[in-house]
Amino acid sequence: MFLNMYIKELKEALRDRRTLLLSVFLPILLLTGLTLFYESMMATDEEETHTLAVDPSFTTDAKSLLKDFPQIDVQSFQNPTDAVQDGKAAAALQVSDKFMEQIKQGEQVTFSLSGDSYSQDSSFVLSQVESALTLFEKQIIQERLQSINVDTNMISPLKVDFKEAGIDSDNGASLSILSLFLPMIITMAISTGAYPLASDLFAGEKDRKTMEALLMTPVSRGKILLAKWLTISSIGALAGIVSILVVTLELMFLTEELKKGFHFGSDLWLILPTALLITILFSLFIGALQMSASIISKTVKESQNYLSPITMLGVLPVLFLGGTGLHELTTKHFLIPFFNIFALFKELLYGVIDYQNIVLTAGSLIVSIAIFFTVSRLLFLKDKWVLN
Repeated sequence: MFLNMYIKELKEALRDRRTLLLSVFLPILLLTGLTLFYESMMATDEEETHTLAVDPSFTTDAKSLLKDFPQIDVQSFQNPTDAVQDGKAAAALQVSDKFMEQIKQGEQVTFSLSGDSYSQDSSFVLSQVESALTLFEKQIIQERLQSINVDTNMISPLKVDFKEAGIDSDNGASLSILSLFLPMIITMAISTGAYPLASDLFAGEKDRKTMEALLMTPVSRGKILLAKWLTISSIGALAGIVSILVVTLELMFLTEELKKGFHFGSDLWLILPTALLITILFSLFIGALQMSASIISKTVKESQNYLSPITMLGVLPVLFLGGTGLHELTTKHFLIPFFNIFALFKELLYGVIDYQNIVLTAGSLIVSIAIFFTVSRLLFLKDKWVLN
């Protein structure tokens, strides 16, 4: 009887176009947009150019100064600063007409660089111009030292060779994005996928006045609760797994920069089952948590007020763990629900397989599932919470 009820609830959920739209297709569309957005942030179009406004008298020297920066298009304006404010240029560079003579005489020359640091294009131009000026300054210093027969190493006694600790520098940026992007995808997809069904199977039953008829059937309340919980969790798991598959395919075939982070080697067949196991456990946890909120709700509208904050909990780890390095993760990060998903998937994406952390994450989710399912069962056994 329990299995029949579970299959019946699952079939009704899959037949409901609204459930499929909100639980599966809408998250996929949102995640596709996020994938392409992060790819556009990382991808650099080498053919795209940005305008740098300069005075007419400085145009030739500016082009010579920035000849090694092909993405900077130097254009002359009567008032370069106004050109930036009018949106005709991303940044402006100004200097006195006789700056080369001042440099030859050993005087200090001031370059005026202006732009909007809050604009992505303007910030790019500003950084490129600063790099060009730094190279120009080093060239001047070397020429001055050579003129007095002084070794240029005298002013550069140190050389720093920086290497990423345990991370492939070629894939570091992609891994950093994916370590935040993918866990957020999983948690948000599962939460939003289970959200409509969790609200409908309990608060919706009360609104439609069908809960009384359901309780009169020769099935115990415990089995009814279990069937509804597994239905909610199944739809959440379906949304999570489908989202992972879709985003993985998009990363492999629609992106160039983000897919550089996918290099698991022989550990792939161990990482995938682990990720699938944690995804299913998290779905069961979300199902139990959302079920508790729906049971105490008298109407669908009230349940939505409770379930919306639960759905948004998936964003919190991004705020708190966004700046946490792989080697800075501690035991507490694998014991707190939502945070442990981010911490564990961060390790898996970097190719780190720590069995202790996997057990801690799975154990934490299992304990949380038991707690919230027990709470839901206690509530469901009382007519005060089940009947309006």
